[in-house]
Amino acid sequence: MLKKIILRILNPIHLFQIIKLSYNNKRVNRVFADEQLKFYSKILPTDFLHYGYFDDTTIKPEDISVGMIYKAQVRYAELLLQKIEDRHSLILDVGCGMGGLIKMMLEQNLKPVALTPDATQIAHISTKYPTLKVYATRFEDIPLQENIDTYGTIITSESLQYLDLDKSLTLINKILKKETNSRWIACDYFKIGVEGEKSGHNWDVFLQKLDSNGFKLTFQYDITPHILPTISYVYFMANNIGKPSLEFALDKLKVKKKGLYYLIEPTIDTIFEKINKNLKTVNPKIFASSKKYVLMVIERK
Repeated sequence: MLKKIILRILNPIHLFQIIKLSYNNKRVNRVFADEQLKFYSKILPTDFLHYGYFDDTTIKPEDISVGMIYKAQVRYAELLLQKIEDRHSLILDVGCGMGGLIKMMLEQNLKPVALTPDATQIAHISTKYPTLKVYATRFEDIPLQENIDTYGTIITSESLQYLDLDKSLTLINKILKKETNSRWIACDYFKIGVEGEKSGHNWDVFLQKLDSNGFKLTFQYDITPHILPTISYVYFMANNIGKPSLEFALDKLKVKKKGLYYLIEPTIDTIFEKINKNLKTVNPKIFASSKKYVLMVIERK
């Protein structure tokens, strides 16, 4: 194995390919090729890609089972569907993920339309629901003329954070039906502090933009305590199983494959630095201090 690696590094053709792949990897648009979401879809068979909703906010991470997370994800979806008022018009699921919410809407005889730019999600949904209308695009690029004044409900479930607010708010105003019971249901996290990762819109800025674009919040529910059990579970598993398992594998490699270990040894510290950096995004204390997760119903003024 070590010989093959060295020969590939020394071969100019392979070396050029390594450099080319590394460079191109930086240029891959995460929206269109999200391997992280693909990974989630394989370990979460419910077809949901969100944190879920735990009714019991005091449960400890070591007491949580995978089955509990599945139930929490369904519970989260139920809360969203309860907020749909117009149950006859089309419903646009923006950033529909692997179609978990789509499935539940179809079971309730609702009329969902799916939208996602992710190739993995498109293939999965199109195969599972062949008659479903699917827009394979970013929300900002949805064909406008065929969607004006079309949807009784628009849902952004943990997808609002990826949208350009200025473009999206204008677009929502145009494609949402001009009726009193039409509404935008949003459930996502927002930045409220300075610590933590950069993802998510600033809460105060979001409220200002809603107001300036003619929208108002008619319902809001801070569900942060109810999603923290999932985050705590991921953080617990990563620190108590994931990292020790990696350390064990490296120790075994050091003993049994000394040459290969020598080759990768300079990268080990970098790998763990990257892991620790990513773990901050699921540190429940950092999340709770820097973000809030809100379920909202938004309507025109």
